Amino acid sequence: MPQLLNPTWQTFQSIASGAAAAAYSEQCIFSLATLEIDCPSGATTFALTEREQPGVWRWAVVNEWGRVVGLGSEPTQTGAKRASAEALAVLGFQ
Repeated sequence: MPQLLNPTWQTFQSIASGAAAAAYSEQCIFSLATLEIDCPSGATTFALTEREQPGVWRWAVVNEWGRVVGLGSEPTQTGAKRASAEALAVLGFQ
């Protein structure tokens, strides 16, 4: 298993840049209120989690062209964050 760096998750509401917020919100399918993003320093690829429904958290990894290159769901947000961080590492972005 690849070694994972400590991700820095941000809520959608805490994103300062309008351009970044627009890029992240384009990938949100379910709820901006639950959207959290991890973008490794200096990277244009990012991971996200959002609540799909009670007990289901969607995670995705999105590359610099806006393509989803990793996708899944977990029963908890913590699990979704872990899965997306692992996907970032496997794909070489972390």
